Amino acid sequence: MLSLLAEHGVLHTGQVSTLMFGSRPAAARHLGVLVRAGVVWRFVHDDDPSHLAFYELSAAGAEALTARLREAGRAVPVALGRPGADLAVVNDFFVGLVADAQVRGQGELFRWRRALEAAVWLREHGVSDVAPNAFGVWIEDGLAVRFVLHVDHDGVTPLFGSPRLSPAVDLAGYRRASRGVPVTAVLVLCPSAGREAELRRDLAAAPLPVPVGSTTLDLLGKASSAADAIWAVTGCEGLVRLVEVGGSTAP
Repeated sequence: MLSLLAEHGVLHTGQVSTLMFGSRPAAARHLGVLVRAGVVWRFVHDDDPSHLAFYELSAAGAEALTARLREAGRAVPVALGRPGADLAVVNDFFVGLVADAQVRGQGELFRWRRALEAAVWLREHGVSDVAPNAFGVWIEDGLAVRFVLHVDHDGVTPLFGSPRLSPAVDLAGYRRASRGVPVTAVLVLCPSAGREAELRRDLAAAPLPVPVGSTTLDLLGKASSAADAIWAVTGCEGLVRLVEVGGSTAP
């Protein structure tokens, strides 16, 4: 469980239940043991009326896990246990797909890489100047989509207070890839319908070499999971399922 929290940064009780136990009471019981041992922190957001409990690796937990990995001769991940950018959104996306596979049994999240690993993997394939939040492979109905996930923001940049650039600017590195892009789709989670419309308009004027599927955080929140028909593909009409965003025949 320490490794799970280290990998995902912060998880709430329901997410731990989905990923490990299949039982919320069992997840809460085991998490409570780790909290009392001091290797995990428990916290509740002040503005959350549901009082949902979240869990994060403590400093002592990170030290214990690091020692265990070194004793086993395994590499210690960079920034072990430190929450990354857009962690809540990415975890909801990931756990939602895992739960979808468990409940419906029609799809499978075959592969998953977090932000740093995804960026390194892309760089090894000749794609630089992009900062994906994750990479994954979703298989359903004999189709597979290899995707990189980007979480877009609106408003102003935190350092300089200037308006954020078009969401398409963050994807320009895919257009400059020297050896092609090793995915079948780029996915973008947009904070609003207006921001998504801006993305689609700019990509229509300057397309990427791979299909781009976009949706809003509101649509994702209302869907049973990211596998649902909530994705708009640039240059196409209507909404499609995740596996249909540039999906190809599964091996």
